[in-house]
Amino acid sequence: MKFISNLLDIIFPRHCIVCGEILSGEEKDICLNCLVRMPLIETRTLAEIEKIFWGIVPIERVASYIYYRKGTPYNRLLHHIKYKERPDVGVRLATNAATELKSRGFFEGIDAIVPLPLSKKKLKKRGYNQCDYIAQGIAKVTGIEIIDDCVVRNKANETQTHKSRDERWKNVEGIFSIINNEKIKNKHILLIDDVLTTGATLANCAKVLIECGCKVSIFTIAYSNNTI
Repeated sequence: MKFISNLLDIIFPRHCIVCGEILSGEEKDICLNCLVRMPLIETRTLAEIEKIFWGIVPIERVASYIYYRKGTPYNRLLHHIKYKERPDVGVRLATNAATELKSRGFFEGIDAIVPLPLSKKKLKKRGYNQCDYIAQGIAKVTGIEIIDDCVVRNKANETQTHKSRDERWKNVEGIFSIINNEKIKNKHILLIDDVLTTGATLANCAKVLIECGCKVSIFTIAYSNNTI
């Protein structure tokens, strides 16, 4: 099998999503050079990220894996996950993140994982919800149950891109509701998204979960403090 794999790499070379260089050996999606330079978020920064939700919604804990900064090639990872039909990259990044976070005790007491839902319109257009795959990566490491049929998005809100902070918050007001609340009532939920910026979407989803008696923690693959 290894011979066949090596042969395929010669005929159909794989390229690093970040830098575009040819991958070799056991490298998957990201070359070793880019992997060691990954802009990982430091532990001390996580405390700062939690402050986004202070005074808005009571979140138990928050974690993100990498920085999302304008103009860096690492942004291609999120672009591939969302728009290039490579949600498997989200699984691998989430698995790596969960392995590290588990050693810090981040998942202690969490009962279920809830991927942030897409609207029916966006799900039909994209064909998948990238948050489902990120949730799979977390579950693979932790063994925590995924519940994906209790939160629904009531409407397809406009994209948050190019909106100001205030506009982002107004854009997502009241867009989530709970169904099958018996599945999540009084549970500690880990809410999953791909990128955390202002926290508007996650906070609105967390609110309806908390109203259902849940505690809520948050995990995203990336964190961006670049707002317009």
